[in-house]
Amino acid sequence: MFLRFKLFVSKFAAIICMLAISFGVFADSDQPSDIGLSKLVNRLSDIQTFSGAFIQESVDQKGRRIQESKGELKAQRPGLFYWHTKEPLEQVIYSNASEVTVYDPDLEQATIQKVSAQSHTTPAILFSGDVDRIGDLFDVEFRKLNETTSQFLLVPKTKDSLFERLKIRFEGQHLKAMQLTDALGQISSLSFVYSEINLIFPNNTFIPDLPKGTDIIRDIPLKSEVVSNPVSP
Repeated sequence: MFLRFKLFVSKFAAIICMLAISFGVFADSDQPSDIGLSKLVNRLSDIQTFSGAFIQESVDQKGRRIQESKGELKAQRPGLFYWHTKEPLEQVIYSNASEVTVYDPDLEQATIQKVSAQSHTTPAILFSGDVDRIGDLFDVEFRKLNETTSQFLLVPKTKDSLFERLKIRFEGQHLKAMQLTDALGQISSLSFVYSEINLIFPNNTFIPDLPKGTDIIRDIPLKSEVVSNPVSP
């Protein structure tokens, strides 16, 4: 469960759960990394909050579909993230920059873990983290597909990253698709049915809302602020 978050993150949980995307032949050659980084940082700096509904598909090294899901995500700087897979198996993930809570309704169970240093190399940093750190964590290439569609390729600089590369596609100013390849060659693709930026979210959007009786598993010391998280009656 938690690995799914870190890869998507949920693969971007989940990132780390997508509809396969073909990026085709690019109209322009790759731009130098510093140009790609500058363009990406400028694009993301205008996004303070992000929300969208997605379809996600994962395929193995042979191109065989191994998982498909639908859901929604919300993110807000600094460090707030919400991921809700609605079908076929429901799962809800909350992150507040210091803890990640993964709730599985079918199991009536929630897992709470610290946000590790490794999690900062997941795609979640693009929408909930510090965009000025992107250049420290990734090499970035920019490619223009046509007059309205552009794509960024991110390659982690650290060997212990949870993925090998990430492609992000924009149509105009709107994020339309993401494609993540992990160390095993598995590809997870996410296509946004719709997306919106800079909405004002309710104050409780990123606070875990766990039903009474939920079995909670945690790998961190119990803290008073965690105990006070709202629990549905």
